[in-house]
Amino acid sequence: MNIQQFYRSTAITSLNGSIAALIPVIVLIIPLTILLPGKEVVWTAVPFFLYSLSSYQTYLLNQERSAHIKGNLHVDKMNLSLQSENEFLLTFMPAPSLRMLLFSPKGVALGELKDVRYTKLRWFLPYFLDKMIPAEYGFYNAENELVMKLKWKRNQANVYEPNGELRMTIQEREGEVFDIILPQASFPIKVHSERFFTDIHFKNMNNQTLGRVRKGWMPLEWDQFFKDANTPVLSFDDDLTKEERCALLAFLVKIYRYRNH
Repeated sequence: MNIQQFYRSTAITSLNGSIAALIPVIVLIIPLTILLPGKEVVWTAVPFFLYSLSSYQTYLLNQERSAHIKGNLHVDKMNLSLQSENEFLLTFMPAPSLRMLLFSPKGVALGELKDVRYTKLRWFLPYFLDKMIPAEYGFYNAENELVMKLKWKRNQANVYEPNGELRMTIQEREGEVFDIILPQASFPIKVHSERFFTDIHFKNMNNQTLGRVRKGWMPLEWDQFFKDANTPVLSFDDDLTKEERCALLAFLVKIYRYRNH
């Protein structure tokens, strides 16, 4: 997927939501208004109309974003991977819990973090009920191949290889400090987030930044592909190992779960 396809897909989803919000009005509320003498039932249609209007505006916005993208989006995926890039842009598809796409600055999706227990029924579950479902997520590369799986349970996460072998365990120690436990070693990471997740820092115990997510900060040259200036930007330190990058992705799952529920 490229960023233009993402905007188109998001636009179509918003349009479908706009239309779906009008179905209860047409099927139930309008007939009840005709049959019942009182007019109070008319007010029950207001939330549906507002949601429909909001979704339609989102549809128009993303259609416009898609139409204004200029530049070459056909990049050789063989040369791009989670290890080849140090900066990624995070976008979110509508989902019951999480569908987060990681784009390169060139506008090509390099991976996706999503809930592997997806069912359509979960769209209709409120937040407090959906949280009771065991949280299991997968990271998929650009070819939609599973790279790792992870399960968050309260303040602990287990990260697995695609074959089910345990890769690492993440355990909250105290406050903002988490222990990353590997088969042969372990190391701590401090996670600090500003309000509304506008600036998230991942640091080691020497206070050196391992990674960072910033919202509202994006180089001007990237706007030929990314039309939302508030797109979160994930930055990795140049010397970060593969295991450290995977650990930071696991934290992103914990932070952004239910970002676009």
